[in-house]
Amino acid sequence: MSLSPRPTAPIVLDSDPGIDDAVALQYLLGTGLWDLKAYTTVGGNVPAEQTYRNGRALARAFGIDADVPVHRGAGRPLTRLPYSAAGEFHGDAGLGDVRLPDSTAAEQTESSAQALLRLSREYEGELTVCATGPLTNVALALAEDPGFAARVKRLVFMGGAAEVPGNITPVAEFNVWADPDAVDLVVSSGITYTMVGLDATHGWRFGTEELATLEAAGDGMALSARLMRFYLHAYQEANGSPLHDPLAVGVCADESFVTAADGTVVVECASELTRGKTVFIPYDADYPRAYYQESPLVSARTAHRGRVAVGTGPRNFTEDFVNTILKQPATGV
Repeated sequence: MSLSPRPTAPIVLDSDPGIDDAVALQYLLGTGLWDLKAYTTVGGNVPAEQTYRNGRALARAFGIDADVPVHRGAGRPLTRLPYSAAGEFHGDAGLGDVRLPDSTAAEQTESSAQALLRLSREYEGELTVCATGPLTNVALALAEDPGFAARVKRLVFMGGAAEVPGNITPVAEFNVWADPDAVDLVVSSGITYTMVGLDATHGWRFGTEELATLEAAGDGMALSARLMRFYLHAYQEANGSPLHDPLAVGVCADESFVTAADGTVVVECASELTRGKTVFIPYDADYPRAYYQESPLVSARTAHRGRVAVGTGPRNFTEDFVNTILKQPATGV
């Protein structure tokens, strides 16, 4: 008796590619667990027009551009002037020293936020959204239609630092710092969310041993190897480069890659000194504690809780990441 294949679930990858965003897409496709309905882009690691171009080029490289639409997203934060990008880690154009040909697919006129709203209606109660860049597109969708929060099955986003220092300032992680107002709007909207931040992503690293595996795998892994070689060099850390964005994709299917806790996230938006700090207010049903009782605003926020990754989990994500992307070679380079 043959077993029926596991049905794939609808997902949108909202991304600011970006090297680790690129291999996060490759990892998502390699799992075979998801039906990717759209690849929505947003300004972040590089400006929005470049992330859109990178998204189209990556869709071509991984052979999905005929089936998966790529959408152009927000080019600036909700309330602030555009921020500086992260070219020192991702290269001036976002993909290290790689220049990929554009897709020949027609350009979409529907924005990233509009695509998110449409798909949330088409797949109400089923759609997972995985966001690996600033949350501007998701916030714009919620601002236009707050019902988006109830229609989405789950949002998993890479961002924040619950109990560890930041990576763009001493207290803030880059994606949240880039648009703190968007993140605070999202986590206070009632949407079911999991925050996968630096507490967990710094624990799963890609190093020279993993790079050697990709380099030995042949032409299909040449793109990934070149991207990750640049990323390793940019980080210049002995224990390798963090797998930030791929880990968020991994958690969409399996939370055992991280250790997660229930609680509330509140984002500092007003202070330039602590802009983008994600304040994590933990919740323990067995030992409840009323934090911020003197602040009606914050205490009201604790009525809505999400999941927050506070460390690595028992399942080895680095190993799973490498084994999975080997199943999804780049064919359109």
